[in-house]
Amino acid sequence: MPLECSHFRLAEFVRPGEAYHFAQTDLTADNAARYHDHDFHELFWVARGRGEHLLNGRTIPLQPGRLFLIRPADRHHVTGSDAAPLRILNLAFPSRSWAEVRRRYFAAAPDPYERAPADRGWPVDAPGEATLAHWAARLASPGRPRVVLDGFLMELPGLLHGPVRGAKPVPEWLARARRELASPEHFAGGTRALARLAGRSPSHVARAAFRCYGETPTDLVNTARMEYAARQLADTSRPIMDIALDCGLNNLSHFYALFRKRFGLSPRRYRLRAHPTVRA
Repeated sequence: MPLECSHFRLAEFVRPGEAYHFAQTDLTADNAARYHDHDFHELFWVARGRGEHLLNGRTIPLQPGRLFLIRPADRHHVTGSDAAPLRILNLAFPSRSWAEVRRRYFAAAPDPYERAPADRGWPVDAPGEATLAHWAARLASPGRPRVVLDGFLMELPGLLHGPVRGAKPVPEWLARARRELASPEHFAGGTRALARLAGRSPSHVARAAFRCYGETPTDLVNTARMEYAARQLADTSRPIMDIALDCGLNNLSHFYALFRKRFGLSPRRYRLRAHPTVRA
């Protein structure tokens, strides 16, 4: 029987004026948060103890020296051990903040949050632990300022050296197809275009996408569409309807729903936050 899933909102955890939520928590078998998804990006690392991470139906053992990236659509919860309580340090922040930092500093690099769930856990070496300890002190600053969040996110890619054991390798043909899917002339064609780029049957692509990324071909297409839409909204003053049509979506309500699911706010508000003087 599927677990009941709650939906957490970042507004429930941050105070007015704060840019993020940061906490250190000791978990046992009795005080875990409910199984949930959320409207924000999240990451956590394990400082001590033992526990388990239930992520999209898969149980992952937890131990010190591991950092995990969690997307809004992920369903998960973390439990600790009564014998060895689990201490985690958790950072929750607006999805738009990560999108903006990536666009400014890492636009050409793959997004680590877009990897398969099994590939979004990293071992942290001794220098990485020192870096995390430094940022933990800064992230705990009163007021939770945006400048601290941006500084940490700029350093995050340097902490991610390699996936934990058990990750499924992505076939070259699928990785190539996903890269090419980022172009409007391809993602506007939907899942058929993805299969054509991959040179495989739709069913073959679907099995490989789920095995390697934990997503459906529709998920991959919609991610490419919304990443493109976010760049257009931030960098241009083009009408939102034109951007939606570029994405292959002529239903504006559906476009808005997909964008809000991806970034936690409407296309218009996303544009206004990126460029307050630009009219949507």
